[in-house]
Amino acid sequence: MSEEGTVASDATEPGTEPGTEPGTEPGTEPGYEAAIAELERIVTDLQNDEVGVDELAARVARGARLVELCRERLRRAELAVDEVVEALRTASEPDPADEEAVAASIRPSADDRPEPDDDVLF
Repeated sequence: MSEEGTVASDATEPGTEPGTEPGTEPGTEPGYEAAIAELERIVTDLQNDEVGVDELAARVARGARLVELCRERLRRAELAVDEVVEALRTASEPDPADEEAVAASIRPSADDRPEPDDDVLF
């Protein structure tokens, strides 16, 4: 702020500089949602001609990096979900040895079978 209590015109808000996002440390990659938000801002700025010629290449390069980052995060998430689904599928498949034990337990044994009734005609 200047002495008159006004904000200097060259001050920027956090997250408005190319490559920064509020709540992220400098030099670290943003999370997926933050990357998408920053990418949307870049696209909007480019569509509205709010990017000067001197800044254009840097903003386009940053946008490309964010697209790459988002694709990688999505790929990792997909792999993680596939692993969980596979683990659940494997855990829910009965073990063939267990199936045989269950089948044997419900088959009547020779002692449990009824005696044939020779004296009953019908």
